[in-house]
Amino acid sequence: MTTVSSSAGPAPAGFAHRPRTYFDLIVAAYCVVLVLSNVAATKGVAFGPVLTDGGFFLFPLAYVLGDVVAEVYGFRAARRAIVTSFAAGLFSSVVFWLVIALPPAAFYEGQEAFESVLGPVPLIVAGSLLGYLAGQLLNAFVMVRIKARTRERHLWARLIGSTLVGELVDTVVFCTVAAPIIGISTLPDFLNYVVVGYAYKVLVEVLVMPLTYAAIGWLKRREPTYGTAVSPAGDAVPAR
Repeated sequence: MTTVSSSAGPAPAGFAHRPRTYFDLIVAAYCVVLVLSNVAATKGVAFGPVLTDGGFFLFPLAYVLGDVVAEVYGFRAARRAIVTSFAAGLFSSVVFWLVIALPPAAFYEGQEAFESVLGPVPLIVAGSLLGYLAGQLLNAFVMVRIKARTRERHLWARLIGSTLVGELVDTVVFCTVAAPIIGISTLPDFLNYVVVGYAYKVLVEVLVMPLTYAAIGWLKRREPTYGTAVSPAGDAVPAR
């Protein structure tokens, strides 16, 4: 008869299992893009008669990321990414407000400059987050609704259709709040700001569409669970 002795040593260290997915990396990129674009948006920028803000080249990337998440992971995952980045933007605004409120050291000579650059950020973030939340949720919703009808066909229609709806709401809400903060005070300048911003964001989406196609295709080939049918709400359903 053979007996098996058990050692009384300490149990091995335990760790949570981390599933193989690229979703968390995309969410991190979401947060970085939103926070940086909110800071950059405090600077008004003029290219001749064209008025915009310093975040003009960065913020459209959030919609590219949003399209990728909605197409590959579904609406529920897109909503999670949007809410997470929304929280990151809100947190950054609170941090800037607290840092500005802290009493400056006697040797610190940059308080006024710090306030002039980052002081408007909480107000900019308020407009940005309201527009971002509404626009991104609409963007993701339209994306998955169109996909429910077209399946894997006509990705271009999903990308453009969702962008036209989401960016319109986002741009109007954000520009309404941000315009007086960055110095836009007349109706013609405001309309310039809105129309140029909207047209630019849609144009960027169209121009980078080949890259969006490539990113979506790359993720679909590498995400082990892609191909599981999901409802428009993001719930798994049996594939037909």
